[in-house]
Amino acid sequence: MRVAELFAAPDAVADHPAVVAAAQLGAELLAPHAPAADDPRIGVDPVHLAALAGAGLLSVRAPAELGGFGADQRVDAEVVELLAASCGATWFVTTQHDSPAALSRRVPPTVPADAAEPGPAAARHLGELAGAQRLAGVAIAHLRRPGPPPITATPDGAGGYRLSGHADWCTGWGLIDLVMIAATVEAGGAGERFVFALLPAEPRPGLVAGEPLALSVMGGTRTVALELDDVPVAAAEVLLTVAAPAWRRHDRLATANAKPASVGLLRRALTELERAGERHDAPDAVALAHRLAARAAPMRARAYDLMTRSRPDEHLAERVALRGELAALTVHGTHALIATRSGSAMLHACPEQRWAREAAFHLVQAQTPDVRAAQLAAFGPVSGEYR
Repeated sequence: MRVAELFAAPDAVADHPAVVAAAQLGAELLAPHAPAADDPRIGVDPVHLAALAGAGLLSVRAPAELGGFGADQRVDAEVVELLAASCGATWFVTTQHDSPAALSRRVPPTVPADAAEPGPAAARHLGELAGAQRLAGVAIAHLRRPGPPPITATPDGAGGYRLSGHADWCTGWGLIDLVMIAATVEAGGAGERFVFALLPAEPRPGLVAGEPLALSVMGGTRTVALELDDVPVAAAEVLLTVAAPAWRRHDRLATANAKPASVGLLRRALTELERAGERHDAPDAVALAHRLAARAAPMRARAYDLMTRSRPDEHLAERVALRGELAALTVHGTHALIATRSGSAMLHACPEQRWAREAAFHLVQAQTPDVRAAQLAAFGPVSGEYR
């Protein structure tokens, strides 16, 4: 059986209009531009972002009445796999939009209703985020960092806040229209809270974006750090306030699932490993591609089954273990492809080295201590296990 057959989606998923559109745009538009999108001198093409938005691929799970496909998680995962496998940099810019768009529609079901309060920005931006008429990014990764809050929010007495601090990561600056910035409201009578502000992605008094960071992969995503010095946030710009413990629990549950983007890259790498082995008369490479795919495909099926059929708080240990194992397989697969292609894989004109760098990126994206432990455990066995 071919690698592509092992990873083939069920017919109902493969035939969904969003999946069909993702396959077409990924192959015809994104993949040819992927080397340039990775290059900070060129970068992700705004025209491509607009094309994905226009095809509804940033609105896969948004309700049809808001301009989306109203699709389920499995369809969404397939779309992400296809986009990430076509161009990691473009996918990474688009995926920033997911959280602001979802939070504008509702409080996550894993957050108790009495622990969160949607702000005016949710209703204000609901339609344009759901339909991706405006593209949003995020600066929220710092909430996972231990120690003093990197960004604090001081209430201004009129329903708004003043934000101060530093955000290490904000992807898509100059490509996105809005940015969701998270800050910690110091503990008081109501306990520690997080506030999510949705602001225009442009300088304002006290808000300064740095130069694009020199990243080893996805350098064209225009990822910057943000400096905030008493930045005014009006009440109308508040998207959500939530109790910090409730959000941390939600984040722990959400990050436990295997990442479709990593699985998409794995799928692409093993497909290419099979082809490369056939082109270079390397039957051992073809055999390895089949063995790794035969191992990965059931893991992917199980991960998606848990994601779509179980409660978010069920099977957490298994979910995290599957995420770690699939990420490790992605590293194995991309490196095996380099070994098969040999020295020419190191040329920038060849995609193998870029895919290996993207595999490393998927190890650290949305990483938590639980995820890191699972990844290290997955790397524990010697590679001979797969031979």
